[in-house]
Amino acid sequence: MDDIFIYKNVILIVEYTIGTPGEHLLMKNYFYNKVNSDKRAFIDFLLEEEKLNSFKSYYEEHIKGTYTKNQLILKTLYCSKQAISDDHKCLANDDIAFFDYHIVKYFSSLTKVIKRTSKFEFLDFLRIPHKSVGDNLNNSSKSSTDTFSGHILPEEKSSFKEGYKIVSFYIDAESLLKRAYVFRQSGWRDVENVGHYQRMLVSKKINSMRKYLSEKDRVFINNIISSIATDKIKLYDSKGNELKLNSNGQFLGENSIEVMPASIEINDECNIIGIIDGQHRTFAYHEGDDQYEKTISKQRKIQNLLVTGILFPSGEPVQKRINFEANLFLEINSNQTNASSQLKQEIELMLSPFSSVAIAKKILQGLNKSGPLGNLIEQYWYETGKIKTASIVSYGLRPLIKIEDVKAKDSIYAIWDNSSKHKLKTKDEENFDLLEQYVNFCVEKIRDIFIAFKASIPNERWHTYAPNVPQGVLTVTFINGVLNVLRLLIESGKISSIEDYKIKLTHVSEFDFRAYKSSQYRKMGEDIFNKYFAN
Repeated sequence: MDDIFIYKNVILIVEYTIGTPGEHLLMKNYFYNKVNSDKRAFIDFLLEEEKLNSFKSYYEEHIKGTYTKNQLILKTLYCSKQAISDDHKCLANDDIAFFDYHIVKYFSSLTKVIKRTSKFEFLDFLRIPHKSVGDNLNNSSKSSTDTFSGHILPEEKSSFKEGYKIVSFYIDAESLLKRAYVFRQSGWRDVENVGHYQRMLVSKKINSMRKYLSEKDRVFINNIISSIATDKIKLYDSKGNELKLNSNGQFLGENSIEVMPASIEINDECNIIGIIDGQHRTFAYHEGDDQYEKTISKQRKIQNLLVTGILFPSGEPVQKRINFEANLFLEINSNQTNASSQLKQEIELMLSPFSSVAIAKKILQGLNKSGPLGNLIEQYWYETGKIKTASIVSYGLRPLIKIEDVKAKDSIYAIWDNSSKHKLKTKDEENFDLLEQYVNFCVEKIRDIFIAFKASIPNERWHTYAPNVPQGVLTVTFINGVLNVLRLLIESGKISSIEDYKIKLTHVSEFDFRAYKSSQYRKMGEDIFNKYFAN
């Protein structure tokens, strides 16, 4: 163990590594399995081990008498400077939280701005329910929900899609902060399944808002736009009768087409209200350590913010919800200077998941997860020494995976044996499962040929090229060159197995990859094809 961190009844066992994490993780996993098989026994060990006297002292002073051993939550946090492949993570104990470096950078940025309030999101990352932490354990007799006064706006009054209900209610800042989350770029949630269209909080903007709150001592009057998980909320009419919704978002029984007052009961849980617009106004109330905290600590409990929440039908596909939220964000910010053109382009890309660019990006994410290109492709802004993606998407992948050109004979789409594949051309939002199948097929076919190349190129050369490590073969030119080889194999009907590729590429390490300039992707692909595959 490198470190032990304690927060109330949560104990984190922390491991750090800056070397190659694969083998290191597998060795440590034996220990983690032992720990997680009997956490109570491990806590007893921590108290009895002479070398851990500091833990015992802390336990005696801060934990004993406040929490029982059964109330203690033990978690393992594995921190690696280098990326860990999904293949290795899958072999590790399920109870391990992987604090990957991009996640470290995200929480580092977040905590600098909203200080202690970031604990709610960090607990969610650790998969620890807020109700199980600290004083919440002793509040089991209290309701696990809070009720707020508001109104329900039916779709007839909003012109939104049928089944999309709008609720507006007032909620104190403290209660909202606990429940709020934001799908931010460079966050920790799955980049494939969530639209990360919002930027990181701007410290200067937060500070100016906290100054306003402290000096003016009054609430912001703008409303917060959000989405709310329907399984975390209950609605009651003015008489206290529960208003239940079916999977299509319609009230069971008689549906009112008028705005109606309601009591809105929301679960006392973290990360269930998604902030679409208004994250700065929300997080200006964070628990900080500045000169404004004394005043704002009181305001958090008494000042109410107006929240307008969208209730999606429970049967609505996740991608449709994400698209709706992103479109709404665009509508709100399209005329504002604080939404950059680059950000808008990223949102548009997310809103067009069937475009060649969007498919190419998903394929790159798949290739980066495992295999010969695993953890070698740049994904995050802070990464250095990895393969850049822009030119690969534009010049390598787009021609290889295109679905628009029905006459194309050099696209992976042409060899995809799926009877429903023509449906991808309609770009119907109902076909996301089919899209995922195509992405997975593309990843498989591309990975096959890269496996063969890697098998024939010495390990000391299979890394990214840099002036100080000139022996590395992995460059954008090399990647696009190989992708062009695959296009020619498809066009000539010579797609084969990994083993056959390996045989053909037995002597490919002798090929002079460095002889090709940055834009000579096609030429490199043709020369490799003619030398190793033409006959």
